Amino acid sequence: MPTYAILGATGETGGALLELLLKDPTNHINAYVRSKSKLLKQRPNLAENENVKIFEGSIADIPLMTSTLSPQFDAAFCVLATNENIPGIRIAQDTATSVIAALCHLRNEDVHFKPPKLLFLRSASLNSTMLGKLPAVAKPFITRAMSHVYADLRFAEENLRLHRSWLDVKLVQPGALTEDNQKGHELSVDEMSESFVSYLDLAAGMIEIAESGTYSWMGVSVNATSKDVRFEPKAPAQISRGLVWHFAPWLYFTCRCLGVMS
Repeated sequence: MPTYAILGATGETGGALLELLLKDPTNHINAYVRSKSKLLKQRPNLAENENVKIFEGSIADIPLMTSTLSPQFDAAFCVLATNENIPGIRIAQDTATSVIAALCHLRNEDVHFKPPKLLFLRSASLNSTMLGKLPAVAKPFITRAMSHVYADLRFAEENLRLHRSWLDVKLVQPGALTEDNQKGHELSVDEMSESFVSYLDLAAGMIEIAESGTYSWMGVSVNATSKDVRFEPKAPAQISRGLVWHFAPWLYFTCRCLGVMS
């Protein structure tokens, strides 16, 4: 029976993965979340689903992460992420550190332990080949509006690559994401989608990558094949805030202290 772990099951990508994987009743899933009540509020049917185990806690809880990733899994989808350019963000780094520590523990306990395929999110904008194909006027906006997020992703990838000899990591590179129906996707190692990609199409692409025997330590883009994917209305505001937090990171913390933003 196929077994999967989803780290970040309450997020948009994690929720899309749950929706698609649960269509197959033979799939078994370990869902790692910070709030079990939030997940059950989103998906009440999970409370009675014996194929889903929910693990609640901090991403820094190594024993809990170890339980989530044991005994043997086909793949672990590491999809804790944010679309906000928060200064000093460490979501990707902390996830990579916890996953590596948990797998090292499992490996030390059992010499026959086989680590699962690890699928980590990595922005297509971090791929120099793909970034080079963007319009010149768009590059500075994209790289600056998500600069803190990209730095977090880069450091996480550097940490993962220190364990390249024994881990199988696939770096999934979506373009701009939006909430829309599943409309079709394709995988590419050298092209980035010019349109938005729905979270459901991203999830379908990640499952396809997990089920394949290829793409180890490669950056793989999940691109939309449909031309009528919904424009994400929150994108302009997110880009604007991201640029502000890039050039004036202190302003982000000032706003938090003043209660201007949550």
